Amino acid sequence: MKIKIGPFLVWLTLAATLAFFILAKLAGSGFIFTWLLGSQLLSLFGVTLLCLSFVLSSRWRFIENWFGGLDKVYRFHHLLGGLSFVLLIHHPIFLILEVLPDLNFAWKYLWLSNLLPYNWGVLSLYSMMLMLILTLLLNLPYSLWKKTHEFMGLALLFAGLHIITITSDASRYLPLRWWILALLLLALYAAVYRRFLYRFIGPKYRFVIHNLRRIGDTFAIDMLPEGKNLPFHAGQFVFAKFPELGNESHPFSIASGPEEKYLRLVAKILGDYTWKIGTLHEGSPVDLWGPYGKFGEGILGDKPLIWIAGGIGVTPFLSLLTAEVQKKQTRQIDFFYCVGDEEEAVFDQEIKLLSAKAPNIIYHQYPSNVCGRLSAPVLEKLCGDLRRKKIMLCGPIGMMNSLANQLKAVGVKNQDIIFEDFNFK
Repeated sequence: MKIKIGPFLVWLTLAATLAFFILAKLAGSGFIFTWLLGSQLLSLFGVTLLCLSFVLSSRWRFIENWFGGLDKVYRFHHLLGGLSFVLLIHHPIFLILEVLPDLNFAWKYLWLSNLLPYNWGVLSLYSMMLMLILTLLLNLPYSLWKKTHEFMGLALLFAGLHIITITSDASRYLPLRWWILALLLLALYAAVYRRFLYRFIGPKYRFVIHNLRRIGDTFAIDMLPEGKNLPFHAGQFVFAKFPELGNESHPFSIASGPEEKYLRLVAKILGDYTWKIGTLHEGSPVDLWGPYGKFGEGILGDKPLIWIAGGIGVTPFLSLLTAEVQKKQTRQIDFFYCVGDEEEAVFDQEIKLLSAKAPNIIYHQYPSNVCGRLSAPVLEKLCGDLRRKKIMLCGPIGMMNSLANQLKAVGVKNQDIIFEDFNFK
């Protein structure tokens, strides 16, 4: 099993911030345990985590490798962003507790005043609060959420101005100052790269649509490269922009195999944007960024596999199935296509045709209105001892979490449960 160094580097960065803070105190007035001390430490930890959250949103390929998949990178991004907010909001609270009962001075930590360094901190705090409210509490459409999320860079900018202008350990002790400045500059570059440069210098490929057809509640889009082709492994995904529909890019799993002539994306019809995909035509341009994702690495090794697809989560398995058939593998694969009813199994015939070419693949269409919800006991009954297998899941997050918990309860190891969370909001 590959060791993911990403989480370790997060802890190492926090440890470095703590070490520089301790050295700053030892070089100055020493440790006086007050609300001020707690406020300073929480602010440094909060800024460190905020910077790291920006770096994790950059889509740099080496970071994906460090965490074992872009979905895991984004989960850490959300986690660190939330933790940084919790820490940073306690920074002014602790400062207020330090100066009470002086309410006039306490108010300067919460609202604009004639003290510019304090104002930068207040603006950073309220910018972050606004963005997190829009992100966590309001169920905004993806396009609107994405536009508001881009303004998180303002919170980082104001935080940086606050740190470099306020009189503190970060201004008096140069090693701490340069460490925090380095983190801020790295985060600012990541924000600029993701917001402005990524569309030009990221891993971009231009394709044109060869064929577009509706299959049930999805659009299947077959494309050909215009110039260099996109190299990918089965089970990966891309961010796609259709210039005729605007400048938005959305993540889509690749449904074709790496050796096929056409690269195929499948878009589930969920809202206005995906409805508009149906207005595209042969020759329409498509910009792709990627590929991303480590989901397909789950097929590595010799263990028999269980594939569990829920709804549109079948898409990466279509790519994996095609590749498996082409490579003529011999290990057993049980493929479960979980849907509400048979009509929702829009790729049923395609899966049957492909799996018929590979005697090692056993296909199970699993409509819940007939069979109930798929569970670990059902899997054991149909597939045997689950502890000897590797289980790959893709579908609604609730389904994946429920099955993952059930599988762990019957003794399946964490490393043998592979799933990809496609929720990047």
